[in-house]
Amino acid sequence: MKIKRYIDKDMRHVLRRVREDQGPDAVILSNRRIDDGIEVIAAIDYDEALVRHALGEAPGSDTQINGDALARIAENDATSTASEVEVVAANLAPSPVPRLDEAVETTTSELALSGMQSELSSMRGLLETQLSGLVWKDGSRRFPMRAQVLRNMARLGLAPDVANILADRLEPITDLKNLWSTPLATLAQLLPVTDSKLLQEGGTFALIGPTGVGKTTTIAKIAAQFSMHSWADDIALVSADSYRIGAKEHLTAFANIIGAKVYSASSFDELSNTLDQLRSKKLVLIDTEGRSQRDRDLTARLAAYGRNADRVRFFLTLSAATQEAALDETVREFSKVPLEGCIVTKIDEAAQLGCVMSTLIRNDLPAAFFSDGQRIPDDLHAAARKKLWLVNQAVDCLESSRARIDERTMAENYSQQSIANA
Repeated sequence: MKIKRYIDKDMRHVLRRVREDQGPDAVILSNRRIDDGIEVIAAIDYDEALVRHALGEAPGSDTQINGDALARIAENDATSTASEVEVVAANLAPSPVPRLDEAVETTTSELALSGMQSELSSMRGLLETQLSGLVWKDGSRRFPMRAQVLRNMARLGLAPDVANILADRLEPITDLKNLWSTPLATLAQLLPVTDSKLLQEGGTFALIGPTGVGKTTTIAKIAAQFSMHSWADDIALVSADSYRIGAKEHLTAFANIIGAKVYSASSFDELSNTLDQLRSKKLVLIDTEGRSQRDRDLTARLAAYGRNADRVRFFLTLSAATQEAALDETVREFSKVPLEGCIVTKIDEAAQLGCVMSTLIRNDLPAAFFSDGQRIPDDLHAAARKKLWLVNQAVDCLESSRARIDERTMAENYSQQSIANA
């Protein structure tokens, strides 16, 4: 009987060494991970009774022989002990053990499969990266104008799916002078907006959205602009935010500037009663509590607000400085109430405006107002008349940040179809 210890970086290499050294009849006695990789104890003509005799155990013992014990009698670690095993071999009957192929299947299959899957995944990723690079390079050579349009839109922060929609709508560009102007004009056309009559006709509106997106300041701007052609007594502000400390005081400070009154509603029943009392007001603006789109109670809160949907119209407030994935998630969760549209805030704080524009276009969510500062009421603009203004602001952000897009990113984000559709 010959017992030997093998160490290598992974199971595949260890098994190869066992086969080369001991042949296909070798038996895997144990395997385990160690600091240097994988340790395997293998043997030829293995006899358990001989091993137990060498370890000083009774031949009929049913205790399991662990890997440390096997390592001690392995040929490269304990030659004297292995010789002792050979001496007593003639006095003990052999014990049947599985062949190498069976042992691999029963004791190492999961480990080997995991390693193979990892390697295949790495190879697939490498192959996809190389292929996408070749596809993008070939498409850029065949359709240089379209490729440059996609690069420009990527620098604005526009998502690949939206950039492809835009590029598909373009007529072939032959003049370099139109390489920016024509796509930007098309981008402005793609932006969904709603011509809200809020500032002219009033109504009852609630601003909903995550924490910190500027709902209270936006309410102050709307109220201030409405007061320019109406009496202050026609305006009522309702604080339904019972979570943020000082929320009512913050709203009251704005209301005092225009002479409007502020009402509190700490529960949904109280909100309904308050709205009943304010039926005579031309404009009622409700400042709701900020809730994360992942808040467990959000669905219940929105459902409660939805009970007043027959007399309250909802605007979702989105910060332009938020990442695209978070914007999409916010729209998806807050759309559980019927939305009149959205108000995009903090445009002056965004490094790129392509993210929020992509979200509006992808979700077909019309914007009613754009807000780009803290000045009341100046920094609030009707979106229906400011689509091209927003696009120009996106270009200004590009010039300020000097955003660059490398070819690897373009290759990963754009398929052959996006180029070949030119």
